[in-house]
Amino acid sequence: PTVPRDSIVAQINIDMIGRGRAADTPGGGLGYLQLIGSRRLSTQLGDIVETEGKKFTPAFRFDYQFDANGHPAQYYCRSDHYEYAKFGIPVTFITTGGHADYHQVTDEPQYLDYVHMTNIAKFVYETAMKIGNLDHRLVVDKPKPDPKGTCIQ
Repeated sequence: PTVPRDSIVAQINIDMIGRGRAADTPGGGLGYLQLIGSRRLSTQLGDIVETEGKKFTPAFRFDYQFDANGHPAQYYCRSDHYEYAKFGIPVTFITTGGHADYHQVTDEPQYLDYVHMTNIAKFVYETAMKIGNLDHRLVVDKPKPDPKGTCIQ
């Protein structure tokens, strides 16, 4: 780490937030977000994420299907945030999910939903500010994984 690990209070991972329309993702549309990991280590982090998401118009609608225990896609274990979570650092992974153009030459900027992407950026900012302005570290109230063990979603 570039800073002492014990100085990191949370990690917000954002990836693929430019799409997410109903044509891209089942259930998608303005306000749609997939969340992974938000409550796996810290109930407080999950509460902050949900509270901040309700402040938007329309309020964010959170899809937790890929965060389910045992989900075969194993996103909790496979993305960048797990390098923090395995050391007991609360994480949230925010995405609008996959789409048919993912990693294809057809993934062009005209398909981005700029209004939704802007709202997501504001949501991430507000969430980070809320966490950063707490008078305490986020409470870790769930079991920490073994940093040398195998990740289990």
